[in-house]
Amino acid sequence: MSHTRSLLYVGSRDEATRRSVNATHPDDWQVIPATSAAEAGDALAANAIDCVLCDHELPDETGLAVLDEIAPQAPILYRTAEPDGEVAAAATAAGAAGYCYGDADLGERLAGLVETHGDSGGATASSVVAPDASAAVILERIGEAFFAVDDDWCFTYVNPTAAARLERTREELLGENIWSAFPEATDLPYYEKYTTAMATQEPVSFEAYYPPLDLWTDVTAYPDPDGLSVFFRDVTRRKRYEQMLPGLLQTTRDMIQARDRETIAHRTVEAAKDLLGLDLTVVRFHDPETGLLVPTAGTDDLGEVLGNRPPYAVGEGGPGEAFARGQPLFRTDIEPAGDDRLERVEAALYLPLGDHGTLSAAFHSAAGLGPVERQTAELLAANATAALDRTERQQQLERFEAVIDSVEDMLYVLGPDGEFTYVTEPFAEFLGYDRDELVGETPDRITEDAVVDRIEAVVRDLWKDDDRRSGTVNAQVITASGTTAPIELDVSLLPDDDGQFAGSVGVVRDVTDLRETRERLRSENERFRFLFDHIPDPLVECEFCGTDPIVTSVNPAFEQVFGFESEAIVGERLNDFVVPPGEADDAGRIDREIVTDGEVTEELRRQTATGERHFLFRSVSYELDGTLYGFSTYTDITDRKERERRLEVLHTVLRHNLRTEMNLIGGYAEQLERELDDDLDEEVELVEDIRDEVRHVANLSDTARNVERALDRADEYSVGSQDVTGFVADAVDRARVAYPDADISLDQPGSVAAVADDRLEFALTNALENAVEHCDEPVPRIAVTVESCGESVEIRIADNGPGIPEQERKLVTGERDITQLEHGSGLGLWAITWVVNAFDGELSFETSDDGSVVVLRLRQ
Repeated sequence: MSHTRSLLYVGSRDEATRRSVNATHPDDWQVIPATSAAEAGDALAANAIDCVLCDHELPDETGLAVLDEIAPQAPILYRTAEPDGEVAAAATAAGAAGYCYGDADLGERLAGLVETHGDSGGATASSVVAPDASAAVILERIGEAFFAVDDDWCFTYVNPTAAARLERTREELLGENIWSAFPEATDLPYYEKYTTAMATQEPVSFEAYYPPLDLWTDVTAYPDPDGLSVFFRDVTRRKRYEQMLPGLLQTTRDMIQARDRETIAHRTVEAAKDLLGLDLTVVRFHDPETGLLVPTAGTDDLGEVLGNRPPYAVGEGGPGEAFARGQPLFRTDIEPAGDDRLERVEAALYLPLGDHGTLSAAFHSAAGLGPVERQTAELLAANATAALDRTERQQQLERFEAVIDSVEDMLYVLGPDGEFTYVTEPFAEFLGYDRDELVGETPDRITEDAVVDRIEAVVRDLWKDDDRRSGTVNAQVITASGTTAPIELDVSLLPDDDGQFAGSVGVVRDVTDLRETRERLRSENERFRFLFDHIPDPLVECEFCGTDPIVTSVNPAFEQVFGFESEAIVGERLNDFVVPPGEADDAGRIDREIVTDGEVTEELRRQTATGERHFLFRSVSYELDGTLYGFSTYTDITDRKERERRLEVLHTVLRHNLRTEMNLIGGYAEQLERELDDDLDEEVELVEDIRDEVRHVANLSDTARNVERALDRADEYSVGSQDVTGFVADAVDRARVAYPDADISLDQPGSVAAVADDRLEFALTNALENAVEHCDEPVPRIAVTVESCGESVEIRIADNGPGIPEQERKLVTGERDITQLEHGSGLGLWAITWVVNAFDGELSFETSDDGSVVVLRLRQ
């Protein structure tokens, strides 16, 4: 019966490893998994382990860290996924008994390892200086160069790759002192780094150049008490690339900046000589008319060595064949073909320059072009091709610009990044910009983001659909002055030979002019829309659902007067926004008349942003596609109505009062005439009565004149929020002077702001005059108070008089109409009312136990 062996597997491929092991010895192994150094230590402490298989790649660390923990407790087979001599050497130095890669013969390798090391009770680290047989097999196969030296610096092992790199045979090197075999290395970093590694027993890594072999190496050396193991890679090609790269980049920049093909050709042959040492180089350009590859630029030595080079037909000779095939061509079978000078050439390299031509380089020896130089030459040709492509596109663009500059159309070109690369003068003038201001900008400079999105969507659709040549976008553009203009835009893709997205071209037309020439109806609609937007009166367009007007659009004046943005009211019932409380029935009647009669003109009241106002309302309806629409305008006549009311009051009151007063004067005069001789005292009293009435008439006339001046010259005043305490104090001071027998008090804060102007003093003076004149008490007492009440300021004038008759109050508040018989006895209350209304304020009346109160309520 076979003995079951215990395998500690440190890695992350449990199932794959178990299958690989059991494929050879299915009954011989018990696999104990671990994934880290810590888990491996715990497994060794808890189990009797015959062998360890350790992977190099672990989840959180490398297997080299595991070797520090478990060696030499059990023989260790160290594994990598691919052959890696450097890791093999490091693992062997750290105590691994063997090395392998992949899963091949894994069971056999493990069994052999146990048989070899089972009796020793643990693993014995093999010397890196003298690799064991399994390690030697790997080192022989790997592509890295490896050699080992002992503590006397004599070669103990050299793999084939190292011997080839060092240009020696292994027999020549084994047993030879490294510093004797390569004496030049003692003055190079090799000597310092190797001796430091041996002295410190720490690995070293470095790059160094060995001139005798023209060899750059990337070296890693692992020290051991018995010697040194060295891995090195030949990095000569990489270093040469790095040395040539700055010059190649500068050449590329020069070629990209060139504006013509000849400059690029000369710069290419200069770079071939300066960077690669290609003295015999020529650039030929293809002439489409003759079909020949014609020499354009060559190195100085070319003419001296090979003379003037001939043109070639496509497919003829090396240049013609390389151009036709579009692939590099390297030839060593150069045939003189009657040209004795070609006998001096052993090899030649021919590189195509796209559709433009070829780059040819000749060599005296076939060994004159190494792989690095060849690859760099091919890169130089590729860069020259890109520069020629760019120059050709630039020339095409310049021709394109010259053509479209001569066309009086509005055009633009957008690059692949979405920026303007070209704008015609007519388009720039249309927008109010200079052309240079727009180049480099994106379309959102001249239109809204939503329009940009629509243009990009059309471009994407055109890119996906080869059958579509263009797409149309209707939009608004924003000019330099901030105005907008309607355009119709035809978008098409900018062609590109490489099949890549190169941008788009737009043909722009002014929609207004286009509509005038295409459709008269659309032109009329544009003019109407302009009128709609700019008419100074509020204008609203509605669609009638039954008799309900649903808003479809409003003009800016409507938004300003009624205080609603277009977005908030469009699609809603008009009456819900503008009809005051209590007017709904009348508004419904008007809507029905519009639907049935087609047009309505009527004076009405509507709710605005500043309160209720009077309008002359005009509406007309029309039918379109079976749907009834209507336009309505609101002409504000509030000021006219107020003026008419004032004139009516002035006319009626003055006519009645003057007639009455003059009748009294006539009566007094007649009585005076009859009784003049009877009683002298009575004569004096009657004369005085006459004088009083005359003064009253004069005062009434003055008051009317003052009222008219205050209200008709409103534009001379500055209505706005300001401190009103000064106006109140001046009115009280004037009343105290005019009526010294009256008791007039004032209670107000230091300052309080309200919407008013100088006319407030005039209104308050009339209020105080009314309170004194109509008081029947021996001493009129008047209390004036000012206080802030939330969003308004209240000025209260309380008196101890009989109060204002109800008829007078209703007349000034509009609750009763003025007639020949009902008109009020004076102008004071009317003056107060009109001034407060001019401030968008409110006048009200109250009664108290001692008299009455006049309240002026002003907006803050």
